[in-house]
Amino acid sequence: MAEVASGEVLRPAILTDLNALVELENSCFASDRLSRRSLRHYLQASSAELVVVEEKGNLLAYGLLLLRRGTLLTRLYSLAVAKSARGQGLAEKVIAELEQRASQRGKRYMRLEVAEHNHGAIRLYRRLGFLPFAVTAHYYEDDATAIRMQKALPLNTTGKRLRECPWYQQSTAFTCGPASLMMAMAMVEPGLPMTQTEELSIWRTANTVYMTSGPAGTHPLGLAMAAVERGFDAKVYLSHEGPLFIDGVRNEHKRQTLIAVENDFFEQAEAQQLPVFYTDWFATLDQEANASDRALLCLISTYRLDRSKAPHWVVVTGTDELCVYIHDPDPDTDTAGSGMLDYQHIPVARDDFQRMASYGKRRVQAAIVLRRPQPDLMYGDFDLAV
Repeated sequence: MAEVASGEVLRPAILTDLNALVELENSCFASDRLSRRSLRHYLQASSAELVVVEEKGNLLAYGLLLLRRGTLLTRLYSLAVAKSARGQGLAEKVIAELEQRASQRGKRYMRLEVAEHNHGAIRLYRRLGFLPFAVTAHYYEDDATAIRMQKALPLNTTGKRLRECPWYQQSTAFTCGPASLMMAMAMVEPGLPMTQTEELSIWRTANTVYMTSGPAGTHPLGLAMAAVERGFDAKVYLSHEGPLFIDGVRNEHKRQTLIAVENDFFEQAEAQQLPVFYTDWFATLDQEANASDRALLCLISTYRLDRSKAPHWVVVTGTDELCVYIHDPDPDTDTAGSGMLDYQHIPVARDDFQRMASYGKRRVQAAIVLRRPQPDLMYGDFDLAV
């Protein structure tokens, strides 16, 4: 708890603030309002920081910060100042408090969205060190465009502008691979349609019949061959030869089926002369992720995100000296107001990403790199690996 001015106190919000928070929300915003249910959720959520400015029992301002497990990212989700208290610097003080709380929880980046016509707020955020990095059209209920801004908190980093990569939400629990492949293809070829029909078509080509539990996921070789069928060059990095996904499969019938399917993928890849490199792909991470003519998708374990230990495909949208940025096609739809932008260009510390980007007891690693064919190039790194 801190006194920000004579009689004004900046403190964490508590459940008894709910009615005043709802009243402040409704008085400040004509649309895109947080509901009473959402505010109650955030008051109790471990993944949120909600602070208020109070004076003599009256709530003058609040700020809401959302945090995501396994990443360095926080998001300034909502900020409101009562009309009677504006012009006193309360917004700046609330943001400073949230930045301190984010840093204390090990976060290094804060993001926000602001309507492009809200020039006053944009000036404030720029003065506080936020820089624009993307634009999202039709974001608000009134169809206004959102300017997306980011600030590095205690660490200095370059104002990296990330490559454009359209985001697609997987439509089933088992199609993260096809969803990521479509995003990667659209990254190389802007404007490429991404549809559920295409998503399921890729899954039928690349699925493994079984996984450790639940419906079949998709095999890296199957995804790469699906990309080749669609006119892309592809190469695959693998850490292991032979079946990749048999760890933890106790049912012998499922285990033998998985082995047969995976062996077939390897035979097809060899017959098609698909370049497969059995090497540590992290050595080429920056080169592959930041090259303007290619796109990178990779397998991760979801343990560091939600403790589920599932294999999961994501797209790498760029790297810098501190972070690897990813698009995750599987948002947490059970979290109230989670926001799809929280799953785009997610910054993950490089060391955390390297631990995340392996799966199972054998620490299986897999990555796929795509590009459009280059007929003038006789030989290159997309040729058959030996």
